[in-house]
Amino acid sequence: MTSISYHADSKHIRLKAYRYLRHLEEALQFIENKKELQLQISVLGKVIHYNADKANIPTNKNIEIDAYWKSLLGNTADFGDFYNPELGTVFIAGHLTSTFLHEIDNKVLAKFSAGPYSIFRGMGLTETQATTYLKMLNSGNFLLVFRGYTHELHELETMLNEPI
Repeated sequence: MTSISYHADSKHIRLKAYRYLRHLEEALQFIENKKELQLQISVLGKVIHYNADKANIPTNKNIEIDAYWKSLLGNTADFGDFYNPELGTVFIAGHLTSTFLHEIDNKVLAKFSAGPYSIFRGMGLTETQATTYLKMLNSGNFLLVFRGYTHELHELETMLNEPI
């Protein structure tokens, strides 16, 4: 019997923090124009900071935020929000929504105190990276999460002219 070795390239996760929503919008527009990149994209942000950047009056329902992200990420993009005791109310849009909103014992995973940290660690971030990005999220940054093959992420880093 003959066997052939096969090495499949696996997908990796990278995060990039944006202090201002308009900079995130510019990056998403740039990525949208690069149709050859088959990236999975998610965005996390605190609802209060989104409303401040958009000069919105906060509401209990995040219908406007959902519509906004669907307009940027596509109508099929998942959207949700959760309250975390460490972060406050956070929205999640994109492919990681189901991960953050996964229920364990009828409680959303991201609602646990260490939920977002554990999710980041499970995605492959180091302890330092997970802690750093959660601090950035908590201080008002929007997090853009990319999932793609190494060559796609490298090409994206090159195009954006800075590491992601």
